[in-house]
Amino acid sequence: MSADQSDSENPTAATSEEKWLPGKCKWFNVAKGWGFVVSEDGEHEVFVHQSALQMTGFRSLGDEEEIEYQATQSDKGLEATAVRAKGGGDCQGSHRRPGAKKKLRKVRCFNCGDFASHIASKCPKEPMPKCCHHCKSTAHLIEDCPTLPDDKKKKKGPSS
Repeated sequence: MSADQSDSENPTAATSEEKWLPGKCKWFNVAKGWGFVVSEDGEHEVFVHQSALQMTGFRSLGDEEEIEYQATQSDKGLEATAVRAKGGGDCQGSHRRPGAKKKLRKVRCFNCGDFASHIASKCPKEPMPKCCHHCKSTAHLIEDCPTLPDDKKKKKGPSS
């Protein structure tokens, strides 16, 4: 590199004299804790690990979050050694969290009697009269259903 080339063309010069380079998050996997940032001019793609992020709590980068970084050349390519928000300060981070997928649990709705992912208070059907959840008859409840197989019936214990 010749002396007349600027440090902005060489991202490895970022560690010397505390030079911070502008960029933005290309993508960040919050579950694995790493991703890539791209320089402002789009020429350099830099690996970033969550340990290099300047922020408190759960460390991550948001989509297209504008940041400043310092980088060094490693054996695998450019790697960020420090990342902060543009202008200094803590990074904003992603709204995503690992394992935040809502698990649908099937429960019996006491209004419609179906196994669904809602409860009676959130049932889309109108309030229904009490009925058997097995045969839907209003004459009896499931406990006394004549069409319910014996292996599905509750065993009545000895009464005291």
